[in-house]
Amino acid sequence: MRKLLSLRNVALFGVAAALLGLWAATRTWVVVTVEATTVQMPQIVVDGSQAAPAVTALCVVVLAGALALLIGRKVARYVIGGVNLLAGGGVLAAGLTAFLDPQAAAAGAVAEATGLREITGSYVANSWPMVVIVAGVLIIVQGLAVLFAAGNWVKNTKYDRVTEQKNATNRPAATRDSISDWEQLSSGEDPTGAER
Repeated sequence: MRKLLSLRNVALFGVAAALLGLWAATRTWVVVTVEATTVQMPQIVVDGSQAAPAVTALCVVVLAGALALLIGRKVARYVIGGVNLLAGGGVLAAGLTAFLDPQAAAAGAVAEATGLREITGSYVANSWPMVVIVAGVLIIVQGLAVLFAAGNWVKNTKYDRVTEQKNATNRPAATRDSISDWEQLSSGEDPTGAER
């Protein structure tokens, strides 16, 4: 379970869920078949970015959060987990709203195409809002996983390895390696000082 909830796996899961939501937002969500007497336009096709513009923005937030998980510290990771929970809820709500009320979801696109707020016709939602609902659920799961496992993730940086650098300066010149010499130079120390 611990390996499954590793930092890299959880971040990749968030990226995959956000990409699924972004991909679904580019597909056709609602098809409006207009009655012939109203306007001369037989069909209006509404994609996800028109039906639910928030989905794209929220999925981009989740993508950025997944990348920030890899460089953030413990407190930042908890914040990212909370933000991802909210973003997943927003994605889920947008997909559910478009699926349950396709007429409201298509209202903006219909107004843009015809100049009328409402027209007489049939509004049919296809399966892409359901894919966005799944993406929203996956984003929520990823946010929960971040909140659950963030305390166990250890961030190793060169600044956390101070004891290794101190031990490297105490070793004889024959056993030192060039990497530790470069690390000493980076920290402003002279790696050849012990040999003189």
